[in-house]
This record gives sequence, C-alpha cells and structure tokens, in this order.
Amino acid sequence: MSKRFKRKFLPKSKFSKKKKKIEKKQTLGLGPKFIDSVRIALRDDDVAHVCKMTEGLSEYGLANLIESLTHSERTKLVQILGERINPDVFPELNDIVQEQVLDSLPEKQIVKIANELDSDEVVEILEHLDEDEQESIIQKLDPELQYQVQSSLAYPEDSAGRIMSRDFVSMPDWWTVKEAKEYLLKNHELPEEFYDIFLTDEKFQPTGQIALDKLLRAKPTEMLFDIMDGEIVPIDVLTDQEEVAHMFREYGWHSAMVVDNRGHLIGVITIEDVVEVIHEEVSEDIMRLSGTEEGDVYKSVFSIFRSRVAWLVTNLFATIIAASVVRGFQEVIAQISVLAVLMPIVASMGGTTGNQTLAVVVRALATKELTSANTLRMILKEFLVGLCNGMLFALLIGIITHLWFPEYRIISLIIAVAMLITLTIASLAGILIPLMLNRLKVDPAVSSGVFLIAITDSGGFFIFLGLAKMFLL
Repeated sequence: MSKRFKRKFLPKSKFSKKKKKIEKKQTLGLGPKFIDSVRIALRDDDVAHVCKMTEGLSEYGLANLIESLTHSERTKLVQILGERINPDVFPELNDIVQEQVLDSLPEKQIVKIANELDSDEVVEILEHLDEDEQESIIQKLDPELQYQVQSSLAYPEDSAGRIMSRDFVSMPDWWTVKEAKEYLLKNHELPEEFYDIFLTDEKFQPTGQIALDKLLRAKPTEMLFDIMDGEIVPIDVLTDQEEVAHMFREYGWHSAMVVDNRGHLIGVITIEDVVEVIHEEVSEDIMRLSGTEEGDVYKSVFSIFRSRVAWLVTNLFATIIAASVVRGFQEVIAQISVLAVLMPIVASMGGTTGNQTLAVVVRALATKELTSANTLRMILKEFLVGLCNGMLFALLIGIITHLWFPEYRIISLIIAVAMLITLTIASLAGILIPLMLNRLKVDPAVSSGVFLIAITDSGGFFIFLGLAKMFLL
C-alpha cells in the first residue's frame, strides 16, 4: 500500500459525528424554565450555577441554548464556559450566532477549537471571518489541517470544493476482495462510519465505487474492478452546490466523488452535505423573494434595518412608477370617483396572480425542472392559466361591480375586460421575468419580485384607467 493512498484516510467521520450528536440530543431540560434559569444565573453572575446547568448538555443542546439567548447573554455564557465548550458545538450554531460567538473568543481558543474539528467544519467557521483574522488563525493550525483548509478556501464559495469532505475510503481498483477486507480490518485510521469505497487507478483517478455491503458479500478471489460500479459521474470541484444537489436528486446518490482539474480524487460529498445545501438554498431563495435574509432573528435592529432598507427603497420606486400612472389619469378619477374604489382590485389581483407563477418558476429554475426543452410549453401553459383565471375573475368582478354600482353599467364591463387582460399579462410576467434574469446570470429570486410589482401594479392601473378614459369620457 503506497503512502499516497494512506494519505487519503482521515481519522474522523463527519457523518458519524453528526449522528452521535443526534443520538445525544436531550429531549428534556431545554424548555423555557431552563433557559430562564440560565438567564437569571447569568444576570446574577452565578458562575457555579451556570456551569452546573450546562455541564450535562449535549453539543446540540448547548448550541440550542446559546441561540436562545440575547447577544449579550450568549457572549457572557461563552466567556464563563471558556475552553469547557466542546468544539463540536460550534458547527451546530447558526452562521450569524457562530460569528458573534467567535468574535468574543481569543484567537488562541479559536485555533484550539479548529484543531479539534474536520476540515470542512473549520472552513464553514473561518469563511465568515475577516481575511486578516482568517489567515492568522490558519497559520496556527496543525500542518495537515492547515493544508486542507487552505485548499478548500481556495475554491469559490458555494462550490463543491467548499462543501466536500476529505474523509473517505479509497483503494486501488486492482486489489482483490480479500486484500480490501484485510485492509479494512487492520487499518485503524479509517473513518468511524462509511458506506461506500471509492476505487482509483495508478494515477489516483476514480474508476468506480463499491457499496460496503456488496464488498462483504463478494468472493475473496474476485478483483475489485470486476465487482465495482463503473457507471460513475465524478463531480468537478468547481461545480456550484445547487448543481450538486440537482445531481444527487437526479442520480439518487448517497455519496459522490469530487475531482480536481486533473481528474484526481480529492474529496467526497455525502447526502448529508446535500441536505444542508438544499436547506440553505431554499431558505435563501424564500428570504430573498421578500427582501429579507436568513438569520435576521439573531441580528441586531440596525443590522436588520440595513439589510432590508435597500429592498424597500427599490420597492418604493416601483410603487412610485405605479403612482405616476395613476397621476396621469387624475382627470378621469376626479370626474368618476368610483374608479378610485375599483382600481386597487385589478392591481392586487394581478400581483397575486403574478406571484403564484413567479414562485413556481423560481423553484423550477432552482431544481432544474425548467429547461430549454420545456420552456416554451411552460410559457404557453402559464398564459392559458392566466387566461382562464382572467375569464373567471372578470365574470365575478363584473357581477360584483354591477351589484355595487348599478348606475354605472359600462364600468362593470370595463373592469371585467381590465381584469382579463391584467391577469393574463401577470401570468406571463411571472414566468418571463425570472427566465430573462436567469439568462442574464442574475438570481431570479433576488430581483423578480420588484420587477413583477412594477409591471402588475402599473399595468393594472394603466389598463383599467385607460379603458375608463376611452369609454367614459
């Protein structure tokens, strides 16, 4: 066995570590009364009581407690516990809380924490720090961990290189099953838990993989390359994590190999990593659609204000455009005040219809369900849905308007036609806007909502008031 292959076996398994945390999770003791007791002890500077209450908490439980406290309370708790905090607590923390906690720790303690964690967990912690502080900590890490962290941080954020683990089992594909089993039994540096064995050639390029259960059932004399699954799709280290999640979904993987630009096997991504990515991406998209950010619950008032104000300013200009459209029809509204009562209905229905389509399309783009092969069919489908909605609600609003204002019969017809046109346009806008932004390499989850508001509000007002001006004056 060459030194080169041994180098790839790391002592700890991220997956098994996470599993242990789940098994150790306490179901009792972290209720409101417990948290209030900790708060009282922190307020009274009762160090002994704080240490006693937190002593039996699992990593997950202590992370949960830290997140439940205010910024000042969690800083005080961390200072009291100091080096008694298990390093495994930090990967469990929300990114915002994690950053706040690390800011309160001396660099020496951060280095000690990092040296106890896997490289991918260290990367998650350090990538939120300032570059100078990040570099200072990296230089003080253990040599092997330092190399792994520097290598991972060299890859773009949200790439496969950032989320991959270097904790995997690989073997030469020319070994026999007997040699493989003997190696697994005798090697004490294997991960604590693993399910797949990755096979490589003499250049350390992946050639296949074998599930552990299949290896155990194989005959000792069989060659690994004869029983391996050779239909592999290695993931390039620069692949975006969203694309990685899509590949896992399409191929039904439990784990996948990551290769560098030379095709060498350098890491592995597990289904657990992908679940985290999906959670992160979905949360991010949902938040961006409303102009908020994940972790706002842990931020200060000013930080939340600063992150949301840009969205609100953009939205303000969108509504100003709509108001400018209304301003152009002041004369019509002044003569027929009923229009002022009815026009928000058209704009509101248009906005709701557009948002329904927008939500479906943004998700379809994120999950790769919307492709060049079915885009035209999807556009036609949304047009027909908008048309059907338009006809239904045109009939309903026409009847309601006639009952409200029987003396203005023509207005019933005008608002019905406006509703039909607006809902149809809104459905088209809901799909065309994110498609165009996606083609321009702009995240549709970030900007689609503002453009949609501008179109549906302005368009709804213009269509309704324009028809009113045409037929009533």
